[in-house]
Amino acid sequence: MACMNNLTCYIVDDEQSATEALSVLMQRYCPHVTIAGNASNVKGALSFLTDHPVDILFLDIKMKQETGFDLLKQLPPAAAHVIFVTAHDEYGIQAIKFSATDYLLKPVMPEELIAAVHKVGQRKQADAGQVAMLLQSYQHQKLNTQKRIALPDQHQIRYVLIDDIICCSADNTYTSFYLLNEGKPVVVSKPISEYEQILSVYGFVRIHQSWLINKNHIDSFKKADGGYLLMDNKMSVPVSRQRKHLLKDL
Repeated sequence: MACMNNLTCYIVDDEQSATEALSVLMQRYCPHVTIAGNASNVKGALSFLTDHPVDILFLDIKMKQETGFDLLKQLPPAAAHVIFVTAHDEYGIQAIKFSATDYLLKPVMPEELIAAVHKVGQRKQADAGQVAMLLQSYQHQKLNTQKRIALPDQHQIRYVLIDDIICCSADNTYTSFYLLNEGKPVVVSKPISEYEQILSVYGFVRIHQSWLINKNHIDSFKKADGGYLLMDNKMSVPVSRQRKHLLKDL
């Protein structure tokens, strides 16, 4: 499977070997994406991108004396879809999962690269709110003061209040978000385990293998049928036997 769509991209990474490896993968698996250039620092990237807009910005997070966020602060809104490429899973990855079009961990796997570029192809126009959300996430994540989360579905990116998320359900590698005062869930192509990691500090609990709930939206616990939670939106969420001890904390 190869990437489709005629897109342009730019690579920012302070490791030449990483830039070369990503370029080879792009040429092999995404031949319809033109690599417009690359830079090893923020200054070089900003100089090019100011006059040469691209569709995708492959951006390293942690460089020698700066970060990819230093570049984002200086780019105009909707400059490009941001796909982070990083070897530092612990460094800022929470913020990335909140708001980036996608992120790739080094060494980059071809299937993950193809999927990330495919997302851009599905929504060619970059979202002006994405960079603002990324910067907000980066600034507030360590303080646990993040207010919104970006939920990219097939057609758009929804920026929803974390407090409005009632619960999440898993379906293989997809996660459905059930929101306050909305009947239809938002479906995102990322596994629920990623959102458990992101949202646990905001009062979310994995009460079942397939369910992540916001404890602030629990209406009651019902003992019938093995035990389940009734949420504020009247949804019934099963509680696994192995995780019933978590109810004490709720």
